[in-house]
Amino acid sequence: MSRICQLTGKKSLVGNYVSHSNRKTKRRFNANLKTKRFFVPEAGLWVTLKVSTQAIRTMNKLGIYEFLKEQLGKGFDPFVWVEDPNTIKTKSTERKYRRVETVDANGHKTYSITYTAEAFENNRKVKLSSVIK
Repeated sequence: MSRICQLTGKKSLVGNYVSHSNRKTKRRFNANLKTKRFFVPEAGLWVTLKVSTQAIRTMNKLGIYEFLKEQLGKGFDPFVWVEDPNTIKTKSTERKYRRVETVDANGHKTYSITYTAEAFENNRKVKLSSVIK
């Protein structure tokens, strides 16, 4: 996944390292992004977004529903992970995978990970405009 804020469009900038002798070497200034779950009370859903910390501060100020509607009006309509709020997480559903360790004749360990389908059936990836009306 790219390092771009899903709501504001913030992304990396390019600049230079400048040494004492004034040599310049290319570098990147990455955006301060966090993957965070938000509860949208008007829709009654949990939404997982990759957003900048500036967007999180703005959401706290305006309210999440108003901010998301404003960003949709500006043209940002990303795909987001939506979780069904009716599911109750238990210890058995928290593990979404099974890890199996095997050792071959030379003593090398290998791992195989299998994902369970029922763990992901309650989550779906949809456009943000389908969540916010």
